[in-house]
Amino acid sequence: MKRIFYLLSLSVLLAASACKTAKTTSGTNAKPNITGSTNLPQSYYDNARQTVAPATGLSVTTDPEYGVTQQKPICVGGKTDSGARNQQAYLNALRGPGGEEISYRRRGSCCAFKTPNGIIGGMGMLDVYEVTWAGSAKPLLLYLNFYDEGPLLAPVGLTLAKP
Repeated sequence: MKRIFYLLSLSVLLAASACKTAKTTSGTNAKPNITGSTNLPQSYYDNARQTVAPATGLSVTTDPEYGVTQQKPICVGGKTDSGARNQQAYLNALRGPGGEEISYRRRGSCCAFKTPNGIIGGMGMLDVYEVTWAGSAKPLLLYLNFYDEGPLLAPVGLTLAKP
């Protein structure tokens, strides 16, 4: 039991240092100032749900801010090489509170931050995804960072796909 607690404590510590964003924010967490948007049709995301394998090894966080605030984004890594696929694999592993299949769509980018993995001048931007599921009252906004890697966790209130 001590070994499991030690490993969990270590992973939380590493997560905090592996995925840090700037202290500044852009807009509010509920209404971010989105600077770039995408005009991809929903069919693109629906196809990704069918063709990109879900990420594995996820667990559910207990931090109510994880993934739903600009200050604590989900760090999927990959940059321009595999960042979009990493985002899709992560999102494909999520389910609604009752295990419902989710639907997602990238709303755009926001929230510039410094990162050693930034493409231009050590800077990165968070991608904002809108997530819905059958019975959801309103879309959930998730903030994803594809520049840095960190532990992949499901935000509070969501569940995980069964392998």
